[in-house]
Amino acid sequence: MHLHEPFVLSTIHPDHSFRTPLNDLGSGAVGDRKMRTKNLVPLLLGVFLLSLSTVSVYADPYYGASNVAVGDQYTVSTLNGFAQAWIKGRLVTGPANLQLQVQVTYVGPYNVVFRVLSGTFQVAYKEYRIDVGGWRGYYNLQTHSSVYQGPATAPNGGLGYFTLYGQDGNPSNGGVLMKLHSDFTGEYDALWHVSLAAIRYQTT
Repeated sequence: MHLHEPFVLSTIHPDHSFRTPLNDLGSGAVGDRKMRTKNLVPLLLGVFLLSLSTVSVYADPYYGASNVAVGDQYTVSTLNGFAQAWIKGRLVTGPANLQLQVQVTYVGPYNVVFRVLSGTFQVAYKEYRIDVGGWRGYYNLQTHSSVYQGPATAPNGGLGYFTLYGQDGNPSNGGVLMKLHSDFTGEYDALWHVSLAAIRYQTT
C-alpha cells in the first residue's frame, strides 16, 4: 500500500512566457497603435461571426421561431422506428413508421396548434388507420416539445386513441430532427411501446 504525501498548498508563480494578443494589448509591450489594431481585429471578427451563427440557429422557422404563420404546413416523417409489446406471454418486436402532414391553425406567444391533414401509422408491419378529422397537435415554442393525438382503427377493426410525445433535436437538412414515443393498447389488448426518430420540415 502506498501512502500519499500530505497535500501542501504552494505558491504558483505566474509564467510570463505564455502570452496572447490580449496580453500585449493591455501592456506596454507593443506601443505602436497600428500593431494593437492589427491584433484586435481578428478577435472582434471572431466574436461577430459567433454571434451571427447563434442568431441563425434560433431564427430558423423550423426550430419553433415566432415567424410560423397560420396555414403553414409541415411534414413529420419517420427516419427510424421501433415497437415492442408482450402478446400472450411473448415479446413481439418490429419496426414502426409514422408519416403526418399537419397544418398550423393557431399561433400564440408560447404555443402553436395544428391539425392533421393526412397520415399513416404502421406498427410491426400492421397499419393503424388514422382518422385525420379527429387528430390535433400542439407545439410549445419555449420547450420545443410537441404532442400529436387522435383516434385510429386497429387492423382487427378495434378503435383506439393515440398520443405521441415529441421533442425537437438539432436542425438538419432544412428541417428539425425529432424523437417521439407513445404507449397505446393495440390488437389483442396488447400494450405497445413505440419509439421514433423523425424529421419535421415545412412544405408550404
